[in-house]
Amino acid sequence: MADGQTITVPSVADMRARIEAIRERMETDEEFFHELAEGHTSGNPMTLGPRLPSPEEMTELQIKGAADNAQKWLDRTTKPKKNFKEEALKATSRARYKESMERVLEQGLWSGGMALVDEGETIATIARRGKETYSKGVKDREPKILRRNKELHNDRLAVASAIDAMPVSTVEEREAKMIANKRALEAIGAKRRGA
Repeated sequence: MADGQTITVPSVADMRARIEAIRERMETDEEFFHELAEGHTSGNPMTLGPRLPSPEEMTELQIKGAADNAQKWLDRTTKPKKNFKEEALKATSRARYKESMERVLEQGLWSGGMALVDEGETIATIARRGKETYSKGVKDREPKILRRNKELHNDRLAVASAIDAMPVSTVEEREAKMIANKRALEAIGAKRRGA
């Protein structure tokens, strides 16, 4: 990067446009799609594999991860570092959920509902149900997880392609790449919600 050159971080809209352009190319360029989905045999010293796991493999990894981390989930849930009731009632939490829960918050239903929560009772219920509650809950949703992973796979490939094309020579470029990745994920989320 030349001295004084400014790094431009793409906006969410920019990332959405890049993702859509790559998706269009994926649909019309079979070789490009194959390279993204399956990897390519160039590269020294080894053959490069797929950039992302398949939707089926990703689903399997998510379910295995839930099973592997069930005890950690139980420990963290039953011995929280912060009082979840107090955290939920903080002004910062209210601000974070304002857009999606504005009507509920304006009517005071959130604070009223949380004021009725018994933290000890909630934690005791989770402890009685045990770690299997977490992993079984994820396993029971396997068809939904697989469907979502299949729906998101091409968008994830497009994001990977867009992000991989960004320069990483300087700290600033690497920071811009991280922010672009976050914005790309926001763009996918907005697209899924019809925004």
